[in-house]
Amino acid sequence: MEKDRTEICKIVSEMLDNPGECEIYPTTKAYDALEEYVEGVRIEAIGWATADACVALDEGQDYRKIEVPSILARALVDLA
Repeated sequence: MEKDRTEICKIVSEMLDNPGECEIYPTTKAYDALEEYVEGVRIEAIGWATADACVALDEGQDYRKIEVPSILARALVDLA
């Protein structure tokens, strides 16, 4: 997803543009930022999946019978 690539590039660029003492890149800070981003994306995805399942149930659909590619297609649009 373009949103993910943009955020990753931002974090890596921040690291490369700001070397610390002895020209050492702050990799720990970059790794922490990447981990925080991934955790946030996971939380967003879990929330989206829960909401998607609830909407399907409200509409009388059996969520277990919905094909995964269909769910993924909606997620890619909604979470982009």
